Amino acid sequence: MKGMNRVIFPVLLFGMLIIAGCGKMEKQEEKARDMQEIVIWTWDETFNVKAAEMAAAEYQKEHGDVRIIVETKEREEILADTKNMLSAKLYENLPDIIMIEDYDVQEVLSLYEDEFVDLTKQVDYSKFADYKNQLCQRNGHMYGIPFDSGTAALFYRIDILKQAGYTEEDMQDLTWDKYIEIGKNVYDKTGIPMLTLDPTDFPLVRLIMQSCGSWYVKGDGCTADIVGNKALQQSLMIYEQLLANNIGISVNGWNEFISAFQNGEVATVLSGGWIISSIKANGEQAGLWRVAPIPVVEENQNAVAASNVGGSAWYVLEHSANSRAAAEFVVEMFGENDSFTDSLISEIGIVPAVKNPTVFENYEAQDAFFGGQQVTKLLTGLADEIPTVNYGSKTYEIEDILEEEFQNVLVDGKMEQCLQRAQMKAEAVVRE
Repeated sequence: MKGMNRVIFPVLLFGMLIIAGCGKMEKQEEKARDMQEIVIWTWDETFNVKAAEMAAAEYQKEHGDVRIIVETKEREEILADTKNMLSAKLYENLPDIIMIEDYDVQEVLSLYEDEFVDLTKQVDYSKFADYKNQLCQRNGHMYGIPFDSGTAALFYRIDILKQAGYTEEDMQDLTWDKYIEIGKNVYDKTGIPMLTLDPTDFPLVRLIMQSCGSWYVKGDGCTADIVGNKALQQSLMIYEQLLANNIGISVNGWNEFISAFQNGEVATVLSGGWIISSIKANGEQAGLWRVAPIPVVEENQNAVAASNVGGSAWYVLEHSANSRAAAEFVVEMFGENDSFTDSLISEIGIVPAVKNPTVFENYEAQDAFFGGQQVTKLLTGLADEIPTVNYGSKTYEIEDILEEEFQNVLVDGKMEQCLQRAQMKAEAVVRE
């Protein structure tokens, strides 16, 4: 009997451990089932991705039942994958939140309006800039939460310019003619071109064109505006001069664009404020950069020293796995949390797309990386001067046409024929 007891006891103990273990596993599985997983797709590791990761970390402090995964994808990849899955109704493969660039959003909403969560009653849109709200809405409903303003500026290396005899004062109140003159001298004296130019991407053309109050389409957003578009023609002519005078160096794609200024291969960057995080990524250049308004097209009476490049907003997919939890997250962190947005000013250099930036403590902060300039204050001030244009829904399709046709101009110099061909093709695109 005693021997049997010695056998029975271990068996009973083993059985109890198994039962206890099963109970623990069931609780873990139950907890895992209760955990809501939010998936975010966005691009740009130093800017959008970092902001999303910061928001996730902050949100999870008070929401332990939510797991947030931030996945980095290229802008084009996000659009293509999302469109394909929505068209095929493959909802199980969808992320919960995607970032959409302002140029793309109207086309996406026109095709898939019912596939996005209506945030009209969940967000106080009166705080955001009117032009951003206009981009995020369709048929009177609001679908996106504005993230950053794409306010354009001239970022320049003061140390390189000083080698050519120029000061900070020389970089103020520039015209494009003056910028080109400076660029010639800088190249002659230092061998360094002023900026990068990508023949497969025309952000500079967009920047110049919008500074003159014009776009690839007319105000209705549905009529191609190529032939007779003075601002567009001037933009292309400036682009041509930059190439012809060794002021612009050709690059191919985002990585070459970024590495060019991070490695000191160009003296200036003309871009939206979102580029600040990439400029600051090279800490060795701290104190060497400055910011100024963009050059003005002197021969255009509508031109101002302010424009926009890019800019984006957050959108929640209606039929994703956890769309409701995703909406609560994005509203709390990007729609309501001014304190968090304030932290993004110092962390990534965001230019908030709001009407009153003075609510942020970092609004007037001096940035040592830019020689103590009040960068956010400067850029938000410029935002008020940006001409409003209707991007329509075919920006990149029309731009692809122009990029292709413009290559002929570089060979034969026949600008008028280029614009006429582009007009015909653009008209076909906007009718689609």
